[in-house]
Amino acid sequence: MAEIKNLNGRPAIFIDGKPYPPMMATIRTMKECSEIIFDEEYFKELSRAGVKIYFLICDTLWLKPNAIELFDYEARKLLEAIPDAYIVPRIGLHPTNEWIRENPDECIRFSDGSSPAVNLFTESYVTDLPAHYALHSSKWREDAGKALRETWEILMKLPYSDRIIGCFLAAGGTSEWYYLHHVHYPDKGISLDHSPAFKREFSKYLTEKYGTDEALQRAWKMPEATLKDPPIPEFEKHYFSDMVDTDAAIPKERMYTYKPVPPPPGNGTNRGSFPDFDKNIDIYDFYRAWHHGTANSVLHFAKIIKEMTPDKLVGAFYGSQGCIGFVRSGSNGGTLKILDSDCVDFLAAPGVYENRLPGGCEGQREVQDSFALRNKIYIVEEDTRTLAENRYFMDKCMIYDMQDSINVMKREFGRTICEDVQAWWFDQLLGGKRYRYPEMYELIAKQQRIAEEAYSIDRNKRSDIALIFDEESMQSISFQSTVDMVELFRNYEMARIGAPCDQYYHNDMSDPNMPSYKMYVFMNCLVLTEEERRAIREKLKKDGALAVWIYASGVVDPEHPETRFSAEHIEELTGIKMKEEYGKYDAVYRWNGEEDPMVEGLDRRDLYGKFTRRRTMMLAATNDPVSRWDTYLYPLFHSVDPDAKNLAYFLTTGFPAVSVKECDGFTSVFHGSKMIRCDTVRALARHAGCHIYSDSDDVLYANHNYVTLHASSSGKKKLRFNRPVSPYEVYEEKYYGEGVTEIEVDMYLGETKMWRLYDK
Repeated sequence: MAEIKNLNGRPAIFIDGKPYPPMMATIRTMKECSEIIFDEEYFKELSRAGVKIYFLICDTLWLKPNAIELFDYEARKLLEAIPDAYIVPRIGLHPTNEWIRENPDECIRFSDGSSPAVNLFTESYVTDLPAHYALHSSKWREDAGKALRETWEILMKLPYSDRIIGCFLAAGGTSEWYYLHHVHYPDKGISLDHSPAFKREFSKYLTEKYGTDEALQRAWKMPEATLKDPPIPEFEKHYFSDMVDTDAAIPKERMYTYKPVPPPPGNGTNRGSFPDFDKNIDIYDFYRAWHHGTANSVLHFAKIIKEMTPDKLVGAFYGSQGCIGFVRSGSNGGTLKILDSDCVDFLAAPGVYENRLPGGCEGQREVQDSFALRNKIYIVEEDTRTLAENRYFMDKCMIYDMQDSINVMKREFGRTICEDVQAWWFDQLLGGKRYRYPEMYELIAKQQRIAEEAYSIDRNKRSDIALIFDEESMQSISFQSTVDMVELFRNYEMARIGAPCDQYYHNDMSDPNMPSYKMYVFMNCLVLTEEERRAIREKLKKDGALAVWIYASGVVDPEHPETRFSAEHIEELTGIKMKEEYGKYDAVYRWNGEEDPMVEGLDRRDLYGKFTRRRTMMLAATNDPVSRWDTYLYPLFHSVDPDAKNLAYFLTTGFPAVSVKECDGFTSVFHGSKMIRCDTVRALARHAGCHIYSDSDDVLYANHNYVTLHASSSGKKKLRFNRPVSPYEVYEEKYYGEGVTEIEVDMYLGETKMWRLYDK
C-alpha cells in the first residue's frame, strides 16, 4: 500500500508503512518511441546508492498497441536489476491522430475557424498532431478514460503489480498539461477557443459561478448572454494578456527626444496591463474556465485510478508558476481545486530552465507549503544538467566539469531537503548517461543517507517569512507582469535573501493550521474578495506581522457590485490611502537620502524597482523576448496617506514608491513596483525580527535542522544561526564549531556546502 502520511510534521511517501525520503529517479530508456535501451548496471548502481522508486514510461493501448509490451520489458529489466524497486508508470493520455481527425469539435479552434496542426513531443511519443486536442474536452476524457482504465487493469494483473505504487498522469505539451505555445497566434488577429468542447466547459464553469442567466448578465453587462450558450470573448479582449507588453515596450511610432511621451497602449478593452474588470469581466471568466478545464481533466483521470486502486498514489504535472505562458497555458489556474480533492496525492514540475549555472539557483514552480498544509506532496523533476550533456546544452547550462556537476547536484538536493519537498533525478539522455559516474553514485548514496536522517527528526521548518501567491491573479494581468512579480523573483532573488521563505496561496490565511510568520510578502495577490481581504488582515493582526504588498495588491474585487477595479480596494487591504495614476510609467526608484531603520544598509544611489541581473541559461536566451524587457507600471499606484511614511520615490514622477504605515495590529509596507530585490526583502525582514543567516547575496536554503549555502562569488562567507548549534558539514563529515552562533568559511564560486545543525 502506498500513501501520503504525516511524518514528523510534514507529509511523506509511505509504502507498506515505511517512509521513503528523496530522491527517486526517471531514466529515459525509449529510443525512437518504440525501442527500450536499458543499462542494467546503471540501475544497479543507482539502487546501491539508495534510489528505490522509479518512474517508467507507459502509454495506453489506445495510443500504442505495444504499450504494455514495452512497459513490461522495462519493468522486468528494472526488477531483475533491483528486486526491491518500486514503480510509478507515467501514462500518456494523448489521443491518436485518427481520433483527432474524427473529432474536430474536441480540438482547439480559433476565432477564424482554424485548428492548426502542432508538433507534440514527449519522452515516448513524438508526432505531428492534425490539431491540438482540447485538454478540457469531455469526449477526450471519456475515450482516454476508457483507455486508461483498460491499460491500468492490465498493469494491475501483472505478476509484479505489488511493486507498482502509483500512477502519473501525462497529457499536453511534454506531458505537462499545457497547450503548446506555438498554437497561439495573437499577431494574426485570431484568438482561442471557439470549439464546441470549450463551449461546454465554459458553460459548466459559468453555471457553477453565477447560477442563473440573470446573474451572468448583470456581471457581464450583456443582456444577451446565457449560461447555456455564453459568447466567447472576441480577439480584442485578449489584448491585456501579452499584446500590451509588446506595445508597452516598443512604441508604434519612432521616438525622438523632442517628442512627447507616447500615449499608453490600449484598444479600449484593457485597464493598463489588466483587463477592464468593470466592462470586460467575461475575458477573466474565459481564462479561469480555460485553466479549470485542464484541472477538471486531471481530476477526472485521477478519480478513475483512485476508484480502481485506492491504495495507489496518483499525481500529474500541473500548477506551474514559471517557464510557461501564465495566461494561455491552461495549466496553473486550478491548482487549489486539485489539491483540495481526495483523488490526487502529488503534483510535479521541473525547475525553471534558467539560472541553473554554478553560482545561480534553480527557481521552482509550485507553492509547496500549501501542498503540505493539505497533506499533499510537491515533487520536483530534477533534470539537473551535468558534464554529460552535449556541447550545445553544456554551453547553455554552463556546467563544464565534474566539480561543477557535483556542486550543482548538492545545491539542488540541499534545496529539496531544506524546503522539504520530494524530487526525482531525471536523466533525459537516451539510455541514461547524465549521472553515470562513480563520483555521482557516491554523492547520491551520501545524499540518500542525509535524507533518511532528515526524515527521522522534527521536520517543521520554523521559517520567519512567508511568500503569498494567488493563482486567480495569474489570469488577471499581463504575462510580463507575472514574470516580474513571481517568476523573476523566485528564479533570481528569493534564494539570495539570506533567510528561508515558506510559500502559500493567500487562501490559506484563513486556515487555523497555517503557521505564524513575522513577515508576509504578498507577491501577486491582485484579485481578492471582501471575505479574503478580511481573512488576510485578521491573520496579520493575530501574528502582529509586517506585511509587504507588491504593486497593486487587492486592486480587484471580483464581487464588488459597482466598481471591481479601484485603488480603494488596495486601501481596504493595506490600510494605506492610495491613488491610481492611469498611464504607463517607469518603475525605477531610489531610497530617501536619509537613513531609515526599516531599510538600513540599502544603497541610496542604486536604482531599484527593475530586474538588474543577467538572465542566464537555456530558454532565457531564445524564448519569450517580452520577458527580457524592463518592468513597467500601467497603471501606477502610490500612497497619498498623510499618516504613512514614504521610504522611496519613483524617479521619473516623484510619486511615493515605498510607503509604510502602522495599521490595526500589523505594519503595512506598500511596494509600488512589480519587481522587488532580495536586499530590500532582507532589510525589511531584519526590521521585522526575522533571522537572517547571510547578508552576502549567495544562494541559501535553510530550515530548523539544515543550512545549504551555494557561493555566487569566491571569498569568505559568514553564516549566523538563530541559536547555539554545532554545525556539521554533511559531505566533509566535519564540525565547524560547537555551540556557536556564527561561522566564517572560505568558498569558491559555485561551491556548495550543507550543514546539519545539531543543537548544543
